[in-house]
This record gives sequence, C-alpha cells and structure tokens, in this order.
Amino acid sequence: MDKRILLGCLSAAGMLLLFGIFTKYLGLDSRQAIQTGLGAIPLIDVFAALIAMGIGGAIARHAHFRWVALLLMVAMWSLTLFTIVSMAMPDSPLPMRTMAGALRYNALAIVLSLTAAFGGALLGERIMRRGKGFAVR
Repeated sequence: MDKRILLGCLSAAGMLLLFGIFTKYLGLDSRQAIQTGLGAIPLIDVFAALIAMGIGGAIARHAHFRWVALLLMVAMWSLTLFTIVSMAMPDSPLPMRTMAGALRYNALAIVLSLTAAFGGALLGERIMRRGKGFAVR
C-alpha cells in the first residue's frame, strides 16, 4: 500500500473519531436523525463521512483511496451493527435484536454514508490534484 493512501486512511479514521467525540460532547448524537419512511437519516454522520473521507482523499491524492474509503466505512458500519445487536436486551425493539433487522433498519443510513464517503474521497483527491496541493512528499 502506498504511504499516502495509508496516511489518508489514518487521517479519515481519526477525523471520524473526532466527529464522533465532538457530536457526543455537544449532545448531537443519533437522536437528532431525521426519520423517514425508509429509515433514519443521521445527517451529522453523513456529513462527517463526507468531510473525513474528503480529508483522507486530499492527503492520499490517489484513485485507490476511494475504495479504501468505502472499505473503511463498511468496517465502521459492521462494528456498529455488531455492537447494536450484541447489546440488545430482551425488551429492545425487534429490529435491533438480529443482524438482519439492524441492517434493514439502518440500510438508508448505510447507503448514504457509503455514498458520502466515496464522494468525499473523490472530491478531496480531485481538489488536491487540480491545485498545487500541500507540499508533502
């Protein structure tokens, strides 16, 4: 793996962590999600994926980072869904007791955050390639 791609991946993961800490600190966690007929849309999390992967794409400046960004978001969602299902209690809502139910309930949020991650990585890479970019070698 190229050193820039690895740095972009670490930067994106770090930014996602910082966004998560910041939203928890301000009390803007998942309760602020917009409920739709297809599922909940956590706008702050989708925006965080766009910005974090944009920064990662700007650092990586490589087309392969787009796929790394997608894999990073899939890993994050896999860990999130596993945690949700493993913490479910008998009195938890039915969709949160099984992996299929949690996946179905969060499908719209997953698709939107994956799209934002790919788009952010693409935008970050294109912006840095168009301009002179940072003087990092």
